[in-house]
Amino acid sequence: MIINQIYSIDSCDDVELNIKRGSKLEFRLTYDDSKEIEAIICIIPGGAEDMNSYIYIDDYLTRNYKVAVININYHCIGNRPHLGSSFYLDDIDKFILDTSLKAINLKCINVYGINSYENLNNAFIRIDQEIQKLKLNQQLHQNYKLKTHVSFLPFKNEYQNFGIMQAMDILNAIFYIKENSPFKLMRGGGIRTILFGNSYGGYLANLCAKIAPWSIDFILDNSSFVNLFGNIFRLIGFGKEIDFTRYHGTYDDT
Repeated sequence: MIINQIYSIDSCDDVELNIKRGSKLEFRLTYDDSKEIEAIICIIPGGAEDMNSYIYIDDYLTRNYKVAVININYHCIGNRPHLGSSFYLDDIDKFILDTSLKAINLKCINVYGINSYENLNNAFIRIDQEIQKLKLNQQLHQNYKLKTHVSFLPFKNEYQNFGIMQAMDILNAIFYIKENSPFKLMRGGGIRTILFGNSYGGYLANLCAKIAPWSIDFILDNSSFVNLFGNIFRLIGFGKEIDFTRYHGTYDDT
C-alpha cells in the first residue's frame, strides 16, 4: 500500500548568521510498504513551488519502483503569495520609492508611514493618480513610468541566505528518514540517495552534495544556475541593493 506521511521536525539554527530558528522543518515521505526500498529520491522544489507541486510524481515513482520519495518544504519556501508570503516595503524599498517620488517632485505620500499591505495599496493608487495629473499638465512625459521596488515578506518570517539553510533542511530530512526508517530496507543495506531539483531546486541539490558529498549518490539537475553572471542577482535576492531597475523579480523591463 502507498503510504504518505507528513513529518514536522526540528532542523537546525542558522549558525552562519547566529539566528535562532523559530519554525519546524516539514516534509512528506511517500513509499510502498510492501516493497524493500533500494533508494531514497529527494525531490527539491524550485522557486514558486512547494512539496505539494510533485504529489503525482511521488505517487508514480513509489508505485513503479522500489524507492521512497521525500519532498521538502525547506526554509523560506513560502516566498511567493500563493505560498503564504505578502507584499511589503522594507527600509531599502522605502528609500527607493521616496527617492523616486522626490525626483518628480511628488511630496503627497508619507513613504515611511507605509506599514501594511492596505497602506501600500492605497499609496500606489494615490501615486498613480498624481502621476496622471502631472502628465495631463505636461509636467511629465506621457511614457513616463515610476520605477520602484516591492518585496515579499516570506511566510513564517523566514529569510533567504542563498540556500545554506535550505540545503541543511534537505540533508536533515534525509538523515532523519535514514535514522528512523518506517519502511523495509533492501537486504545488505547500502540504500542509495538521489536528489532531483528543478531550477533553484537543482542549485540546492548541488549545494547539498557540496556540503555532504558522502551522503549523496546521484544528482538530477534540471536547469539550475551555476554562475554569478546574467540575472543571478534577481534570483538570490540582492538585486535591489545592486541595481533595482535591472535585477528584479519580473521578466519584462519595458
